[in-house]
Order: sequence, then structure tokens, then C-alpha cells
Amino acid sequence: MAAATPANAEWLRAETDNFVVYGEGRPDDLRRHAEKLERFDAMMRRQFGIGAAEGARKLPVYLVYTGRELREIHPGLPEGAAGFYSASEIDVYAALNRRSGDDVLLHEYAHHFMYQNFPGAYPGWFTEGFAEFFMTATVENADAVKVGYFNQGRLNVLNHVAWIPMETLLTARPRQLQQRYARAAFYSQSWLLTHYLVMDPERRRGLDAYLAAVGRGTPEAEALKTHLGHDYASLEAALRAYLRGRMGYAEADLSDVHPEVRFAALPASADRLLFDSLTIRYPKSPQEIQELLPRIRADAAPYPEDPLALTTLARAEFQWGDAEAGEAALAKVLSITPDDPEALQLAANRRVMQSREATDEAARLILVNEARGYLARAVQAAPTDYRIYLALARTRRGATGYPNDNDLQTWRLAVAYAPQVMGIRQEAAEALRAGGREDEARAVLQAVANNPHSDGRTALPEGAQSGADAR
Repeated sequence: MAAATPANAEWLRAETDNFVVYGEGRPDDLRRHAEKLERFDAMMRRQFGIGAAEGARKLPVYLVYTGRELREIHPGLPEGAAGFYSASEIDVYAALNRRSGDDVLLHEYAHHFMYQNFPGAYPGWFTEGFAEFFMTATVENADAVKVGYFNQGRLNVLNHVAWIPMETLLTARPRQLQQRYARAAFYSQSWLLTHYLVMDPERRRGLDAYLAAVGRGTPEAEALKTHLGHDYASLEAALRAYLRGRMGYAEADLSDVHPEVRFAALPASADRLLFDSLTIRYPKSPQEIQELLPRIRADAAPYPEDPLALTTLARAEFQWGDAEAGEAALAKVLSITPDDPEALQLAANRRVMQSREATDEAARLILVNEARGYLARAVQAAPTDYRIYLALARTRRGATGYPNDNDLQTWRLAVAYAPQVMGIRQEAAEALRAGGREDEARAVLQAVANNPHSDGRTALPEGAQSGADAR
């Protein structure tokens, strides 16, 4: 166990074309995860005929060794959780216990991939079935990638747990199902239905037409009959027969995919402060604050020239402690790394908060303009960070002429760089409506109506196979 969990090992950052993977310990292990994610992404793109991502924000992935470390990042995580995925206005990222296997990460990246590339209206069973279908892909061996392989846990549920009715499967969302067995059945049947439809070319064409019809508002039973040739009873019978038969899988060759992995060492403060730098951005109870604030102060003290330590300290002081100490820490960060996008966003947020407390309108406008100046610098440093566009758009609310064309374009960029964050879609749609773009607002909201998860962080308990099985 001592060998498996490095003690005070160096924290590394492994960056590829589409991911930024953080981990402690041996570079080879980090490289394996980064290359696997890149191959998985390449496999998904080839399945759907999508070219390499251009201009998209890279997905941060944090790899840890224990459940305790996961709960340091996300204190509310259930015992035994294997990992979680966060998609909110605060950040979009994933965290994984390396000992739990990669299914949760691939499942949630499949969701991330769907909303990044195909934002729209999907029934819940297909959203989850899509992720379940692709998460079992075997991408370790690039010469023989298997797609559509079975998952033993899902097969066990299908063979030994009562199925939910087809009508429920096709119309419900997993969070609407209260019984644990029903949620397990939902994910298992969603996987089976997706497998049944996508592995046969004719049925796949019917699925495309079915999804388009449902997205347009066609009643689900009507779309099922018209485009898939089934009613509820015949669909269940077909799925049970399919399960008893020989279920195939596809193979792909990714031997021409050679991910480039670039390594960089994180500062020494990461060992103490990396997890805190993530978790303090989320709401905390008074008891948690009482424990966190003095700990962050003590952990940051040995690193007076370290941007990670100083930014984390500044955020904690602004939220719960001494605002003047926060200003001093933030000023120090920006003197050392003037283009640090995290520090620039924090400085902008601080000015916005001060503007809300200002009693003089002229002083308020000065503070808002300072905030916008910091955000303009942040855009130059990190042009794909959706949080910057979100903050810029919000600073314009209530201004004369809002929303103008520039405001609407800022909202569009916020959605484009984080299409899976439903709260941003809702705010963008409000601005688009106010700007007279009703049809565009309606299109932006389609994905909100069909979102299987709430905004925020979804967790995977050990032994489960989906990031939405527990909260």
C-alpha cells in the first residue's frame, strides 16, 4: 500500500490536445490515462464523423488514489464513490479514484462529448444509453478498439432485476426514479435499447428519425410506432430476445492516433492546496469554513511567492476572512503572473462584489469597469474559458441598451465553450429573448429541457456504472 500511494510525491500536469490531467506520482501512470482519454475521444469523433476539436476548452481531469482525497475535493461525496463529474458555472471537470477503473470517467466524458458536439433535445434513456454504450469501449490497445462491448454489471441487472415498464423507460428521467433497483434497471435497459438500435444499420436510421421526431415534440408513443415500428409490448419482447441472442460489437483501428503528452510540474504548494483550491469555490457550511480558513492560511504561509497558494488564500479571505489580506495576496499574484486567468477572474469578481455594495452610482460604474478590464485581460490569456464570457455578460445586465449585439455574442460564446452547463443556457436564452431572438433562445433551451442531471457535481458509488447513480 505504501508503494501504491506516493507520500509527498510531485504533482504533475499532463496536457494533451483535449485534456489537462493532474496527478501525483509516476509520469507513466498519468501518461496512460491521458493517452486513453485521447484515444477514446478520437474513437468517438470517428464514430460520428467529427473532426479534431478546434478552439474548445480542454477538460481538466484530477486523478487521486483514495476516496478520502475525492472527498477533500467534494466533501459531500458518498462513501465508496469512485469519482465525479462537475458541470456548473463554477467549472467543468472530472475527478477519479485511479483504483476504481475508468468506466465513470468514460461515461461522463461521453456526456461531455454529446453536449459539446450535439446539444439538443434527447430523451433521458438515450442520453444515458449513449454514455453507457460508449463507456465500455476498450481503448488500451490502439490496434483493436472494441466499441459496444458489454458490461457485466448491466447484464447482471438485466438478468436478475425486475425491468421497469417500457413506457417509464422511454419517458422518465433517472432522478425521477426513487427506488435504487429502478434506477439500476433504467441504466441497464437504456444501455440495452441503445445497443439494439445502434448496432443494426436499419434500426440506427430509425433511431435518427425517432430522435428528430421526439425533439420536435412528437408524442413519444407515436414516434416509437412511426419510426421504430414498435409499441411498448413489442419493444420489450424484442429487447428480451436480443438479450438472449448473440450481441455483437464493432472494432476500430486507432493505430494512427499518437497522442502527444506534455508534462509540467505543479508548484510544491499543490500537495497541500490543490484540492482546497477546487473545493473552496463551492458553498460551505459555517462549520466547514471554521475548519478551512485557518488551514488554508497555515498551508499558504510557507509559499509567499507561489501563485497557487496566493490565489487560494485570496479567494478564502474574500469569501470568509480578511478582505484586505485577500487584496494583498491577489496583488502579489498579479505582480508575479500578470496574465494568470484564475487570478484575473478572481480580481474581477471582487470588483463586482464591491460594486454591489457601493452607494454612489459613479463609484459603482468605476468598479464595474475595473472588473471588465480584468476580464478583458483574462480573455486574452484564456480565450476558451467560458467562465470569463459568463462574467462579462453578467456585468452588462442593467446597462443602457442591454442586450446589444455584442452582449448576445458574449452569451453565445459562453454557451459554445460550455454547452453542457444548463444554467448558462437559461441565462443566455433570457438575453436572446430580450434581444428579439426567440427562435435562437428556444434552440438554446432544448438541451435544458432534456438534461438528465442537475447542474453541479454527480458522483459514482463504487460498483455502479454511471456518474448519475448517486449525488
